[in-house]
Amino acid sequence: MSIVEYAAARILSPLSALLQKPLSLVDSHSPEARQAFSVRSPIPRVSIVSNDGKPFTEDQRQLLHEIFDVIRTAEENDARFRELEHRMLTLQRENLDLVVRNRVLSEVTTRDTLTGLYNRWYVMEKIESEINRSVRHGSPVSLLMIDIDHFKHVNDSYGHAVGDQVLQSFGRTLRESCRVYDVPGRYGGEEFCVVLPETRIGHTSVVAERIRTRLAETPTVIGDESIVVTASIGAAGLDSPPEDGILSPSALLDRADRALYSAKSRGRNRVEMWDNQLLDLPPDTVNH
Repeated sequence: MSIVEYAAARILSPLSALLQKPLSLVDSHSPEARQAFSVRSPIPRVSIVSNDGKPFTEDQRQLLHEIFDVIRTAEENDARFRELEHRMLTLQRENLDLVVRNRVLSEVTTRDTLTGLYNRWYVMEKIESEINRSVRHGSPVSLLMIDIDHFKHVNDSYGHAVGDQVLQSFGRTLRESCRVYDVPGRYGGEEFCVVLPETRIGHTSVVAERIRTRLAETPTVIGDESIVVTASIGAAGLDSPPEDGILSPSALLDRADRALYSAKSRGRNRVEMWDNQLLDLPPDTVNH
């Protein structure tokens, strides 16, 4: 039932009392609607009929037309509202679809395709944003640089396909070993990193040792064989803004990288923390 038919039915009894005439509704296309005792509504769906055999006066017809005009306007407004509601729902669905697509695209562009960890560019942006936050609010931030020990031997002995499986397993274990607010990423090749927001350098060794231990205890199963790899870890951090200005992401990476190669030079499968003495150690001087 349309809003016109519903409203007309609702007001039929009060109208009968007002006009002191027995009234009824009929279809506008029916024979009753074409007689002298009926009034057609502005919307050609219903007509109102006088059942007392007396025609409507001109004033009565004018009143009925005005009433039906109000009802017609209400129906048109209702139709506009429903159309607007439909358009709003359509826009909401389209916007939701766009949001989902953008989120999926964002995930794709920030993830390393092999390991599923964050890629190098995302990690660099995260380091920069955390350093900026440290400068503004004095909050600490730390960074771990992690390198698989003797990974070249894995590739040479088993092939690059197996090497990729080791990287995938390594990345999965690294992700599972991190805290929910840490940001693990693949920096490149067999080198990984973890951004540790709100973590002072003095607390970093506990996190790094837990990660190192789990990596060493989690073998990669290849057929009937298990491959165990270890990792060396270098840690650096920023507990408060330095007096000589902002510490850049590259400077923090360089400190963690020097600590990493200190771990390599001291026997591998260990964690080394940054200190100023490592400035004398040329980076990247130790075979992986």
